[in-house]
Order: sequence, then C-alpha cells, then structure tokens
Amino acid sequence: MKVKYLEKFYVAGITVRTNNATELNEETAQIPQLWQRYIDESIESKTFNKSNNFAMYGVYNKYEKDVNSDYDYTIGVEVTKPKNAITIEKDKYLVFSKKGEFPDVVIDTWYDVWDYFASENCEYERAYNFDFEKYENEDEVEIYISIL
Repeated sequence: MKVKYLEKFYVAGITVRTNNATELNEETAQIPQLWQRYIDESIESKTFNKSNNFAMYGVYNKYEKDVNSDYDYTIGVEVTKPKNAITIEKDKYLVFSKKGEFPDVVIDTWYDVWDYFASENCEYERAYNFDFEKYENEDEVEIYISIL
C-alpha cells in the first residue's frame, strides 16, 4: 500500500444506495446486479465526454457515517465534464492493490483495507469522502481510500 495525492476528476455512470451488511449477503447484494446492468445496458457506450483514461471505476461516496453505514456506489468511467458526473475532489488516498481472479481479488483487497484500518498499528484514519476501486486490467484492482 502507498499514499497518493490525486487531482480532481469526474466519473459518470450508474448508482445504487447500499451498505456493507447488504453487500456481504449474496441474496441482498446490489453491487453485482449494478455491474450486470452496466454491462447489459452498455452504459459505457452511452456515456458522453469520456476521457482518454480507459479505466473503470467503482466509487463509494455520500457515506452516512462510517464503514457500517449507508453509502452510494457508482460504476462508471472518467469523463472530462462534471455534468451528470460525480466530482471526486482533490484528496489524499491510501492505495491498496492486488492481482488475481475477479471478483475474489476485489473482495480480498477490501478485507485487506478493513483489516488495516481495524489494526492497532494503523497509521492513517479514513476520511469517508470518496473511496474507489480502479480497474485498468482484467486481473488487477486498486482500491483508493480517502484519508485524513
């Protein structure tokens, strides 16, 4: 894991309101259905003002409180204009990355994130501003966690 400072950028896509308790139950999880809808409805091809960055994003924001509260999850791509997009403000992030088979690699990386922040040796504190998964390759994920 490493610390990165990112400039403001925009992500456009589709969103669902959920929480981790819902997502950890296969019967109630909404994020996998949202990904399926994104693919089935070819949302990316309908997105205007796409940037030259071809990564896909899963963005967590509008946290009600903390890791156990409700949040918005948006699947999308980076765009050049803020219209109909989430504005991810300039911020400091702790980045966790891992290679492996999807979706297991994503779940495993999130467990790394949760374990790190639950640890007594945790050097950083979560800000609960914007957190996001970045997918540039089919076998790798980077998870950016906003930190104070």
